[in-house]
Amino acid sequence: MKKVVITGVSTGIGYSTAKILCNSGYFVYGSIRKEEDADKLSSELGANFQPLIFDVTDSMAILESAEKVQTDLKPGESIAGLVNNAGIALGGPVTLIDTDVFRKQFDVNFFGLIDVTKAYLPLLGASKDSQSHGKIINISSISGRRAHPFVSPYCASKFALEAFSDSLRRELMIYGVDVILIEPGPIKTAIWDKTPDPENNEFTGSDYESSLRRFYKLFIEMGKKGLDAEVIGYRVKNILQDPNPAARHIITPKRFLNYTIQGMLPTRIYDKIVGKGLGLLKK
Repeated sequence: MKKVVITGVSTGIGYSTAKILCNSGYFVYGSIRKEEDADKLSSELGANFQPLIFDVTDSMAILESAEKVQTDLKPGESIAGLVNNAGIALGGPVTLIDTDVFRKQFDVNFFGLIDVTKAYLPLLGASKDSQSHGKIINISSISGRRAHPFVSPYCASKFALEAFSDSLRRELMIYGVDVILIEPGPIKTAIWDKTPDPENNEFTGSDYESSLRRFYKLFIEMGKKGLDAEVIGYRVKNILQDPNPAARHIITPKRFLNYTIQGMLPTRIYDKIVGKGLGLLKK
């Protein structure tokens, strides 16, 4: 039975991916942060699931989790995949948010992901003597290729993840360990429920109040109506089963509008389109 490690399986993409893989005959180790979630998920996902309780910002707990998984592997066996899914989304106008918001965003979405990856690389067969190799699948975002106002911490963390993944993939060719990026657009997950109330938030009364209201309507509401998380889970399964998967997988509704057009237009032209749409152009 092939074994896969997935971070952040409590809800959303992580949960859907874990469920799909468990039902498809994989054994899934899924990271959660809260003890109380362990029994619930184990009951829902069945005998092919084992919780790993750690926060991706806790490097010692990550190493301990990797040691637990290592004890389950047979001599010469590697895990089939590491799915780096855990993440948060923080935002706000750069001039009005503290730099610590960026630090928190990067601690979870970037530095935590690096710690998890490094801890599990030996279990993926990252050595010249290994005869079996797993894949690293990083859940990025189209926001790692296309940046928007008011979500610069999130976009910056995903841009960094894109560069890290490209560098790592080329370095790991020496071991035969592949690194694949999934770049979702709007997906219906709990992440959208954690956004500030557009009618009552810390930016109410600022120069950006009206623009943030428009942003919420255009982007946040669109996110709540995005694709089902299962779409990403099935793509993860396909990547694990594909001996030669593409390095990047863009998965978004209305791809031309949400992704393609920004890459086609000159940057200044697109700036003006966004500025006009959100009321950000100086009068």
